[in-house]
Amino acid sequence: MSAKNSEDFWNTSSSSGFNFDEEEEQSQPDYVFTTIPEENSFISIHSLISKNSLDLILGDIKSTNEYVVPPVEEVIRKMFIGQTYSLEVYKKYSDKILLLESALDLMDGNVILNVILFLKSTLKQNLFFQLVKKKVALKHYVHHLIVNNGYQELADLYMAIGQSYDFKQLYYLIGRDIKNKDILFKRLQAFITEHMQKVYNLDDRIELDANTQFLRYQIEVKETCNSAIEQLASLCKKEWSRSKNAIDIIMEYKMRLNIDNFAFEWTVMNVLASMKMWPQLSDFFIKPNWLKKNSLKTVIPAETFVWGLSRHDPPKDVLEQYLPHIPDSDRSLYLAEKFNCHKFVIQSYVNQKDRLALISYKSKVSPQNAEYFLIENALQAVDKKWKN
Repeated sequence: MSAKNSEDFWNTSSSSGFNFDEEEEQSQPDYVFTTIPEENSFISIHSLISKNSLDLILGDIKSTNEYVVPPVEEVIRKMFIGQTYSLEVYKKYSDKILLLESALDLMDGNVILNVILFLKSTLKQNLFFQLVKKKVALKHYVHHLIVNNGYQELADLYMAIGQSYDFKQLYYLIGRDIKNKDILFKRLQAFITEHMQKVYNLDDRIELDANTQFLRYQIEVKETCNSAIEQLASLCKKEWSRSKNAIDIIMEYKMRLNIDNFAFEWTVMNVLASMKMWPQLSDFFIKPNWLKKNSLKTVIPAETFVWGLSRHDPPKDVLEQYLPHIPDSDRSLYLAEKFNCHKFVIQSYVNQKDRLALISYKSKVSPQNAEYFLIENALQAVDKKWKN
C-alpha cells in the first residue's frame, strides 16, 4: 500500500483509531459464525454413522472383551482337589447340565452337592427339579434337605418329580426330633390335611392315619409306648390282669388303631403265654365251629402258632391242645416229637395202627412213667389190629 493510501485509510471516518478516553460502545459486533441454540446442541449419532455400521463396531468391541468359559471338567477337577474355582461363569442351561453330569461322573458327594446347590441358586425351581431328579443327584439332595429340615421343599420336590410314594417317608421325618406329643400331633395333623391326598397308596394312607390316631390315643390316656403294637401289649397285660371286660377293651383298641389281624393276634398270643394265662388263651383262640367241634380261630397258620407258643415253655398238655389243629399230620407229629409231647405222639401212632413206630418210640420215654405205661397198654390191647 502507498504512503498516501495508508494515510487516507487511517483518516477516513469509518476507520478511526482506538480512543481510551471514549466510553465503551454497547453495540453488538457482527460475527461470521454464530453459536447453535442450546436446545439443538445434541446431534443424533445416526446422523453421523448408520445404525448397521454402529452395530458392527460395537459387536467387534464386545467380542474382544468376551470371557471364554473353561471346560466343565476343569472346574470339577479344581473342586475335587480343593483349588479355587468359580461356577458363576456357567450361565447357559446347557453348561449347567454338563456341570451336573461331570460331577456325577466323578462320584464325589461333596462335589455333587456343591454343584446341585449352585444349580438351585441359579435356576427356576421347575428346571432345577428336572435336573436333580437323576437318581444319584436326587439321593444327595434329598439327604441334604433331610439333614437341614427342608421338609416343605422336599414335599415340593417329590410332587414335582412324581414320587408321591415318598410322602410316607416325609410324614415320619416331620416328627423325628419332636418330643412334645401335643406339638407332634399338630404337625402330623397339618401334614395329613395338606398332603394326604398326594399319598396314592391305600395301605400307606391307612398306616399314616392309624399312626396319627395312635398319637391321639396316647395323648388321651397319657401313655408313652413307642408303637401301636407295644401299646397293645401293654394294654393286654393291664386289662387281662384287672378287668373282666379285657377282650372288649382290647378289641376296641384294635378297631380304633386299625391294627392288622396277624399283628394283633400274634401280640395277644405272646402276651397271654408270657403271663401263663392258658385258660384265657384258649378262650380267645379256641372256638366251636359249625360242627360244634373246637377249632383254632386265628389268621396265624396253626404251625406258626404252635412254634410261637412253644417259646414260652408251656405245659405239654397246652401244646397238645393246639397240635391237632395243624392240617398236615406229619408236621404235627414232627413238632410233637420235637417238643416231647409224648401223649400226642403215642396217640398218633395208635391211630395209625403203626405198632413198629410205637415200639421204637418206647425207647424215647422214661421207663415206668405214665407215657411208658400208655405205650405198654396200647401194645397189649387184644382188640387192636395193627398194620405191621
